[in-house]
Amino acid sequence: MVSMREMMARFDNTLSLVTQIISGFSLMIICLASIVIVSSVLAYERQERKKNSVIMSFGLPKRTCLHINLIEWTITGGIAATGAMASTWLAGILIYQSQFSLPYTPDFIWLGTTLLVIMSIVIIIGHLASRNSLNSSIRELLME
Repeated sequence: MVSMREMMARFDNTLSLVTQIISGFSLMIICLASIVIVSSVLAYERQERKKNSVIMSFGLPKRTCLHINLIEWTITGGIAATGAMASTWLAGILIYQSQFSLPYTPDFIWLGTTLLVIMSIVIIIGHLASRNSLNSSIRELLME
């Protein structure tokens, strides 16, 4: 007969293993997402420069281009964060139901914090990567 203490130890070990696997998977996703963001910005830098030159040729300041970039990256970060959180939520439901026969109730404060962190990281990486497209003068940008 298995004691309750031994069952709880097995459960804790299994839950610890699942947490470690999910954390490692999340770290890989973060690294790959950063690479994709930087490479996409570098691939579309010429188009970004043209877009910025058109905006600045109408007399609008560089700050307006920066705001547009921040809006674009906020939407991109929101989509990425929502997808990541929905996937995590679905994985949590499936793991808890299939492995432990328990209902899954996520911590909404933790999810909200995760949403803000992911969006902040995407916005910062995107802003730093696309900042180079604003460093040229309007004449240089229009010459391209």
